[in-house]
Amino acid sequence: LRSECSGGGPGQSLAVAAPRFVGATSAAPGDAPRWGASASAVAVAVRVHGGTTDAMLRRHIAWATELANSEVPGLSVSSIWLLIDETFSEAGAVQRRVEALSREAAAAQALPSSRPGPLRCFGYGEAEMLAAFPALAEVRDALPDTQDVRDCFRLPCQKSLAWGCHVEAILLWWKCLSGELGLERPSHVWILEDDAGYSGPLSEFLGAYSAEAADLVATTLRPVEEDWVWRDVGSKAFLDLVPAVARLRCAEHVQRFSARLLDELGRRCGGRRGACAWSEMSAPTLCRSAGLALAPLRPEHLGYIFAFDGKVAPHLWEHICSRPETCNRWWHALKW
Repeated sequence: LRSECSGGGPGQSLAVAAPRFVGATSAAPGDAPRWGASASAVAVAVRVHGGTTDAMLRRHIAWATELANSEVPGLSVSSIWLLIDETFSEAGAVQRRVEALSREAAAAQALPSSRPGPLRCFGYGEAEMLAAFPALAEVRDALPDTQDVRDCFRLPCQKSLAWGCHVEAILLWWKCLSGELGLERPSHVWILEDDAGYSGPLSEFLGAYSAEAADLVATTLRPVEEDWVWRDVGSKAFLDLVPAVARLRCAEHVQRFSARLLDELGRRCGGRRGACAWSEMSAPTLCRSAGLALAPLRPEHLGYIFAFDGKVAPHLWEHICSRPETCNRWWHALKW
């Protein structure tokens, strides 16, 4: 099991330990969910951390329950994961909260046929990211030395490099899937931020993209602007590989990666000369650089509040989920 990391944020050393698979959470461990396990299946991974709220975790548990009990033509869901950044929290703490909330959900469930689905958990920290992807040290050193950037990593809570370098955090888990865990890898992975909310059945959303062939599906795909604060936050290999005028960026609240793209990112980001960068920029830029396909999320799946600084009020959520013009859409952020 990985040990708890201690440190004060980017630029400070952290104890190195191994990433850890911390098990599956299910209120009914003996039951097998009805989701698939083939190489053509899709997986869902939610990026969480010690500050992820119980309300957010309940939404993730609800997704697992729905996916375990849904049948959508053309859709096979292999698993739903929580990728837990434990840099600034006790190892296993989020897992224990999920277990307690899953028991709570099971107790409230009237129909055994709609049992809560299992959530698989994978814990890691900034130290493991730096050990597996040494070029991230160059990314850290390239962070602008401004108060605004320092505040980004300290407010409202301490954040690790995983906050801005999603790709390497995801690749830690991806490498373990077929390696230490010995699990069959899915053909595509949906990566969701913990504070994103979907106002409808998640299974139907996933099914709507089952025929989409793009290697990266994301929102607000566009060229990097000259004045964008993270434009040059990358390793030397990344900055040399792609000139500023050829870099792209996108939002990371909801994304889908193909296995082919994740493998390509693993090859390009690994090693001391890895092409690592701020992940809003690195994922779409390296995808295009490799000659792989990009596609946007469809407009009909996006709510009118879906931005890095968006806020959806709790009292509006039931209304949003029930209205035809606002249901079956992604919303960001649900900070509760």
